[in-house]
Amino acid sequence: MEPTSLLFLVILALAIILSINILQSIYNACIYRIALNKIPGPGLPFFGLTYIGITATKEGRFKILHDYCLKYPAGIFRTWILFEGNVHIYKPDYMEDLITSTKEITKSFVYDFLLPWLGTGLLTSTGEKWFHSRKLITPTFHFNILEKFAVVMSEKTELMIKHLEEKTTNYPKKAVDVFPYATKCALDTICETAMGINIDAQADTDQENEYSKALYTFSEITFYRFFRPWLKPDWIFKQTKLGKEYFNAIKTMHRFTEKVIRRRQAVRKVEHSTDNSKENNAEADEFLGKQKRKAFLDLLLDASEKDSNPLSLTELREQVDTFMFAGHDTTGVAITWALFCLGNEPEVQERVHDELRDVFGDSKKPATTKELTELKYLDRVLKEVLRLFPSAPTVSRKLIDDTKIAGYVVPKGTTITFDVYSTHRNPEFWPNPDKFDPDRFLPENSKGRHPYAYIPFSAGPRNCIGQKYALLELKTAVTAILRIWRLKSVKTYDTIDLHAAIILRPSNGVNIYFTRKD
Repeated sequence: MEPTSLLFLVILALAIILSINILQSIYNACIYRIALNKIPGPGLPFFGLTYIGITATKEGRFKILHDYCLKYPAGIFRTWILFEGNVHIYKPDYMEDLITSTKEITKSFVYDFLLPWLGTGLLTSTGEKWFHSRKLITPTFHFNILEKFAVVMSEKTELMIKHLEEKTTNYPKKAVDVFPYATKCALDTICETAMGINIDAQADTDQENEYSKALYTFSEITFYRFFRPWLKPDWIFKQTKLGKEYFNAIKTMHRFTEKVIRRRQAVRKVEHSTDNSKENNAEADEFLGKQKRKAFLDLLLDASEKDSNPLSLTELREQVDTFMFAGHDTTGVAITWALFCLGNEPEVQERVHDELRDVFGDSKKPATTKELTELKYLDRVLKEVLRLFPSAPTVSRKLIDDTKIAGYVVPKGTTITFDVYSTHRNPEFWPNPDKFDPDRFLPENSKGRHPYAYIPFSAGPRNCIGQKYALLELKTAVTAILRIWRLKSVKTYDTIDLHAAIILRPSNGVNIYFTRKD
């Protein structure tokens, strides 16, 4: 056979194989689309919600999603972003089997956008790596360790109080945007508890901390990218102006974390050395602090060194980055929403002041963890805050098997989104759901309520490992502020602008009037 004929046959064979593969992919996509479209849902044919996602404001997109939950009262609906199918669930009965599954723990494609920053840390990993990481990290959140972290939380909160006092004294009749104060307080706290360093993010509240600014840039661009499927491939996205900003933000955060880890490892070597010089000891004191508190990074290094499969520098950075993200933005915004709600609820706030008076009297000393546990009404108030304004408004998974939900067979590979925000406002479980009522969480009122009707920290095996840490910091900050001031919010529940950019953010800050109790 002549070479040209042979070449023609090879090209023809390749063309046939390629055509078959393309036809097979089209067929599979059609079958998948037909199966998923059996579930009711909104959107234009083929394009789905792509147009709305691009044209709507970030506040509008969030409201539209919640409105869809009201439009489909069965508790399940599906959406499309071009070829990406997404099944939304906000009824606890449908959530339970999936959210408690030890098999369906794979995060959805939404979390792929976090991979360039967080890698395969605890939030984004799955399978054996996730199980290994969870087992390694869980002991670092033991109650006795949280007791030591509480000292740091109190110190950083007192620093926030100092800055708020300066602001409210100089401008007594001017409302203060509490969001940057709360966020920087949370950033200071997580840096010292997670990595053992003091970055003094609160030193100048009028300037944006480099790390915090990079995180905000990353979060905003991530959600912009989510609704533009053509920007999903990194090699395309890197060529755009936003892509350059996105990856520069990641470099900033990685550079910060790696620098801290290396310095921490160097200090540990000095500590373990038998011939320490006074100079080296002074350097160790600088990083470890006079009280030699162990940070999360130290505990992680301890656990890793004892483990048969120790973590590499990259893996350490992934875990620390994950906790910097999960323990900074989420807690800062929770403090903000708590102050916002209290500033809109004078009667609730007065009951909290009464409780604080009963527990602390005239004492000016920072609250101890024992005293914080006595604040039972404040516990219920903070639970109600997290019901109305969960820091993570959605949680999602990617199905690894075909799964039956609400009578529909949902194909494997589909993204399942648990709409936490809408679940917490489902009138079937929360009568008059938009009303702020801490007594919903009295034992007699909670009896018989579905256990997955309230999941501010997710639930099941992939629940938030740091939820006790977050609640302790939230309670510490709110208690310290309310021991000094009465609050009044400028915006109401109806007028506040909010949106989802990984966390539930206020779009234009949260302005509060502070009035000293004395």
